Amino acid sequence: MKLIRKLYRGSRFGYYETARMYSYVITSFKFYLNNVKFHKDFISYGVPILDINPGGSFTIGEKFRFNSGKYHAMGGRQQQCYFVAAKGGEIIIGDNVGVTSIAIICHNKISIGNNVKIGINTVIYDTDFHSLDASIRNQYPESIEGVKSRPVIIHDGAFIGGHTTILKGVTIGENAIVGAGSVVFESIPAEQIWAGNPAKFVKNTYSNELKRVVNE
Repeated sequence: MKLIRKLYRGSRFGYYETARMYSYVITSFKFYLNNVKFHKDFISYGVPILDINPGGSFTIGEKFRFNSGKYHAMGGRQQQCYFVAAKGGEIIIGDNVGVTSIAIICHNKISIGNNVKIGINTVIYDTDFHSLDASIRNQYPESIEGVKSRPVIIHDGAFIGGHTTILKGVTIGENAIVGAGSVVFESIPAEQIWAGNPAKFVKNTYSNELKRVVNE
C-alpha cells in the first residue's frame, strides 16, 4: 500500500508539472493571438478564456500568476479565468499580481496595481451591460443605448476575498481588504477593511491602526 501511495503522489506531481508547462505554452499563444502585452515570467495553472476586441487592449506586468479551471486551486466554484475587453476597453494588470478563477469584463477601463491578490471566483465589471431604462432595455433586438460604464481602479497592495463582485466606478485604495463574498459598488479608502452585501466599512487594517496609535 505504501508503494501505491508513493506512486500515486508521484504521478500527481508529474501531472501538475506537465499541466503547468502545457498551460504556459497554450496561454502564451492565446496572449499573442489577442495582442496582449505580457512578460514571459508569468505562471499559469490552467488556460484562460480571452476575448480582446481589436479596439481594446490588455497589458500584464511582471510575475503575473493565475489559476484557471476546476483542477487548480480547488476552493469550490472554480472556473476558467475570463479576460474580456470590448472595443475601447483597457485592462491593465500590474506587477506581482495573483488571481484565481476571476472574470474581468471591461468596456471602459479596469486597472489593477502592483502586489494585488484577488481570490477565487471574483468578478469585476466596469459596465451595467444593459440600459437602466426599461423601455430601451426591453426592445427587441435589445438596444445598448445609454448603457453606463465607468473605470474600476484597484490600487497597490489590495487584497480581494473570494466570490466578491466589484462594480463600475469603484476605486479600491492602497492595501485595502475586501471580505469574501462582498458586493462592492462604492469606493473603498486606502488601509481599510470592508465586507458584506453591500460592502461596508468594518475596521482599519492593522498597518493603518498602528499608524493611528503611533500618531496619538
